[in-house]
Amino acid sequence: MISTRVKKAISCKLICLCVCTILHAAESIPTAETGPGLTDAQFFAMLDLDRADLTAVKAAVTKSDWPAAKHAFAEHLRNRKIPSWTFDPKSVGRDPKRRITGTEKALKHQLRSIGIDWQFGETIDWKFNPTTQPDSKWPVNHEWTWQLSRHPMWIDLGRAFYATGNEKYAMEFVAQLKSWTRDCPVPVKKADNKAFSRWRTIEAGIRAGSVWPEVYHLFLASKSFDDDALILMMKSFAEHAIYLMQFFTKGNWLAMESNGLYHVGALFPEFKDAKTWRDTAIDRIYREMDIQVYPDGAQIELAPGYHGVTVHNFLGPVNLVPLTGFELPKDYVTKMEKMFDYFLFSMQPTRKTPALNDSGAGAVTRWMETGAKLFPHREDFLWVATDGKQGKAPVQISYRFPYAGQFFMRSGWDRNAVWLCMEGGPFGFGHQHEDKLGVTLTAFGKSLLVEGGVYTYDASDWRRYVLSSRAHNVVMVDGFDQNRRKSPRETFVVKDPLPHVWESNATFDHVMAVYEEGWGPKAERIVEHTRHVLFIKPDLFAIVDELEPKDDKAHTYEMLFHLDASDVKVDGLRVTTQDKGANLTILAFGADGVGIVKGQKEPVVQGWLPDSSSGYGGVRPIPTAIYRKQAQGKTTMRYALFPSTTSVPCPVKDLQYAGSTFKIRYMDGSEKNFTLK
Repeated sequence: MISTRVKKAISCKLICLCVCTILHAAESIPTAETGPGLTDAQFFAMLDLDRADLTAVKAAVTKSDWPAAKHAFAEHLRNRKIPSWTFDPKSVGRDPKRRITGTEKALKHQLRSIGIDWQFGETIDWKFNPTTQPDSKWPVNHEWTWQLSRHPMWIDLGRAFYATGNEKYAMEFVAQLKSWTRDCPVPVKKADNKAFSRWRTIEAGIRAGSVWPEVYHLFLASKSFDDDALILMMKSFAEHAIYLMQFFTKGNWLAMESNGLYHVGALFPEFKDAKTWRDTAIDRIYREMDIQVYPDGAQIELAPGYHGVTVHNFLGPVNLVPLTGFELPKDYVTKMEKMFDYFLFSMQPTRKTPALNDSGAGAVTRWMETGAKLFPHREDFLWVATDGKQGKAPVQISYRFPYAGQFFMRSGWDRNAVWLCMEGGPFGFGHQHEDKLGVTLTAFGKSLLVEGGVYTYDASDWRRYVLSSRAHNVVMVDGFDQNRRKSPRETFVVKDPLPHVWESNATFDHVMAVYEEGWGPKAERIVEHTRHVLFIKPDLFAIVDELEPKDDKAHTYEMLFHLDASDVKVDGLRVTTQDKGANLTILAFGADGVGIVKGQKEPVVQGWLPDSSSGYGGVRPIPTAIYRKQAQGKTTMRYALFPSTTSVPCPVKDLQYAGSTFKIRYMDGSEKNFTLK
């Protein structure tokens, strides 16, 4: 472990190094209308020419013979053994018949970003955005420009060249590299984190930490990637490092920025400042492991997809250790173990992450494979990674993340298990939805109760819909959404878990949490909502919503259930999905009535689910059950949820809740009481 005293000493030293490097960097790169900003003389002055392996480079630089210096340094990079990469750059052309998706389009300048293709002419306009044009058929989405400069098309071209050895792919890459570096000079006075930028700090981090190192090695043996092109890319790598040293942000962005900075310092130790870049990057990431990861292992944005983004970037330096030989703090990896716990214990039985906040359902198995390698003592990681062939199933079944306020109930660890998630925690650092106390449910290999999930980050009604309470399984009051965005930002991330009740035993799981942060545009605290979820094992859920107004007026309550089904059957207050295989029955007690909305656009968007399989901005209609109740004073709404793979009806006849006791009467005349904390 690193002591606090040592940490402070390291931080102070790094701050001094950072200041010196930044001042040097600001002088190294002049403001320019075209790139690269570094001249040949400035670039070679950044190299440690006293290294024994750069003798030929130093001799050429001494004479100001820049072509010779470029050739000597390019040859050094092509032939050095360490740092290495995940494949041998010289093993080109071993799969000449392989076709790479997207490569031919890249050759023709038909470039894709966020799922939208655009046909450029001979010249690529890197600041262009088709969604902002007057005749655009798409809502405005600034991600198009930003993500185009993450250069996914260069990966396609690189893989095609490496597989086939065909120089046409390398020639096109070099042409695009020259175009981009010329037309996208690095900002030197401030971070360019605005619309149409090609130098948002997040893009700079992604390029330097993920895309460009792969592209560089894929083309390293190409004749078209000649001395001038290779040094051009190296100049830009250096500019990326200087930029990321000087400008950095917070949250998952900082993880990406730091990973990018570390990659440049680790892969190119020939730079004088390489060690400073590495040390600064690790210092930032090391601190962020405590700043943006809760003690329970959840990343503070509370979106599983961005949890994965952060883990990926925290792992970037780990993956470079065997390739570069540079060591990390001894407890660097061990600090990440709880982040893998989050993948494991939040995982749906389908081996997917829950689609919470701005996250889709992502695969968990690959994370468990990584976790099993990093933490060989974790047999539960290995069990999931090998689909039960090795290791041991987790001992704990249902699980809570108290700081994240996410509660997971399950009947077991098999793929057909019954699983429910309830959110009762803080709003989150970013990528938030208005859905506190929302529930989702998966059973028998199928998602049954779903929520808005993630939609492309545009300015459309669909985007506003998935962010709203209307897209989630929550209660709306007087037609109003929740509005936690109006709360003080310092409440979005917590130092201690929010109040809740959690109990789990062999018979039942129970969670209780409260929403009182306000409703509607003004976030008026008109009603306090307390939700209980009781899981009566193995396959029955009871939900109780206690609604207590702060006034003596009558209020209208709407409880939403978004059902991932083709159709539903309504029988009184009973709603049952009508699909083959797994289905869900919802039976309400105390509601005035129920209506089904599916694929509605007016007066408000309701009854839709984002569907990426339909292409950019895809959505599909789903039936949404809306239970309504109008009441004055404190009222209670109660629901039984019964997932099943058969036509067996929901066995519940009546559901009562009083004080701390659930009373359930069954169709067969039996009765069960559950006394809670």
